[in-house]
Amino acid sequence: MKIGKLKYGLKILLLLLNFEVVAQHSYDADTVLEKRYNYNTLSSYQKLIFDEFVDAEYPAGISIQDNLSGNISTRAKIRLAEALLFRNHSGDVESANAIIQWICKLQNIEKGSLNFGVWPGGNDIENSYDQNMREFIGSDLLIIYDKYRQQLSSETLNQVVVALIQAAKGAYKRNVDPNYNNISIMSSLMMEYVGHTFHLKNIEKAGLKKAEKIYQYYHRFNAFCEFNTPTYYGVDFAGLAMWRTFSFSSEMQTMGKHLEKDLWNDVATFYNPNLQNMCGPFFRAYGMDMQMYNAITGVWIAAAIDNPKIASIPLKNGGKLYECGFIVSILEMGIDMPQSVLKKLEKFDKPIFMSKTVPNYYEGNKLKQVTAMVNENWMMGGIWGCYKLSKILRIGTIHWKAPDGSISWLLLPGEGKTNVKVDEKKMEVYLSNRNAKSFIVYVYPAEFNQFKINDSIWQFPGMKFTVSSTSKPKISRGNEDPSIDITEELIDNTRLIKLTFDIPASFDVKNPLLVLTPIVQTKQ
Repeated sequence: MKIGKLKYGLKILLLLLNFEVVAQHSYDADTVLEKRYNYNTLSSYQKLIFDEFVDAEYPAGISIQDNLSGNISTRAKIRLAEALLFRNHSGDVESANAIIQWICKLQNIEKGSLNFGVWPGGNDIENSYDQNMREFIGSDLLIIYDKYRQQLSSETLNQVVVALIQAAKGAYKRNVDPNYNNISIMSSLMMEYVGHTFHLKNIEKAGLKKAEKIYQYYHRFNAFCEFNTPTYYGVDFAGLAMWRTFSFSSEMQTMGKHLEKDLWNDVATFYNPNLQNMCGPFFRAYGMDMQMYNAITGVWIAAAIDNPKIASIPLKNGGKLYECGFIVSILEMGIDMPQSVLKKLEKFDKPIFMSKTVPNYYEGNKLKQVTAMVNENWMMGGIWGCYKLSKILRIGTIHWKAPDGSISWLLLPGEGKTNVKVDEKKMEVYLSNRNAKSFIVYVYPAEFNQFKINDSIWQFPGMKFTVSSTSKPKISRGNEDPSIDITEELIDNTRLIKLTFDIPASFDVKNPLLVLTPIVQTKQ
């Protein structure tokens, strides 16, 4: 079906029809697919993602009162309320109202405090307030207000209005940096929408101004500061989809559509459908294998491709199941994706080498250099100029497919000690901190016992590396080192190999500490 820009009334009419809407139009001569959904027309795979999230957050036989007690996540519960309103089965609206009232009562509206309009973060509602919950919870409340306020009781609706106004005022006061992409994208829309709806002109203008800055900063280097992040790119997609769906400003809608399209093109460049993973390096990542943990970008890709054979997430069999709550936002606002991107996400196109300058606020150079090589059955990437100490930073990464079909990987964690660059053939690791005495490489092969490491060759199932290094590594097993905490995905720690390299005194930083040349092995 070919249609132009969908007006609000037409959107409502189409949602009432029991079929998925797929529209096409052109941004910069690239055909963009528009997919819109309702619960009754979801595919079996999309419904599986939705239902597994709902079932995990609201198990059968549990009362809503019991569901809202104990050590639970405020962010997951507001998405549960939104999911129930979207599904609209018997009792769903009543349960959603109860959850929303519970959420609104948790909001801290202490005037004069930076907690103004903030909800508790994490899984413990007794813990300190998290600034970012303002944007996460506020965004879901905004969707609920816009699409479902007729299903809210007068008491619930009044609480939502108060909560949205307080959240927008808190966002205005905090004034998060536009380069803090995932939060600033949500913050700008919340201020613009709430400011316009409730006649808070200064807040509405601040939201528009922040959106313009985000757009301008992106186009300086055609990159977000939180670059190549399997989790937070998914949040960016949700925020930009809100720009095109809920903004009252035609300018902001247009900016959102263009940024959304550019972000999809970026993801398609780094995503390898044969490995069902994004290529590193990762400025922020909670795992190395998107088939082992539920990355939010993975949820978007899975929903868009709608084929678990070529784009899957682990759901309840993997880590971070609560991130699947983003399926609700995806279904509420739909997916706008260039046709060319969909093809690249479904089938490997061709090998590509990338070198990209990225603005980034992490410790180190203001401009980081990212290099990456994506091949059909293996890929690698590196960051130069980032000295942040962080367990979710992946300075260097290599992925390959093992003979058993599983994904194996190698990574250099964010120790603040090394620079990494790759070319079409090899990865080179350089010293960035002259005071460093050692550095670490982790390897996750298909089996722990099937490896060989010597001075010139590293052999693992499915992959061999020719190696040049300044020292022989000390080898330890993951389950022998309780300090290992590099990932939140559900991996078999007994397979994890830790290689520790000593750095010679007075080492010449012009020379590489380690050079790895991957050679894919078809036979063992």
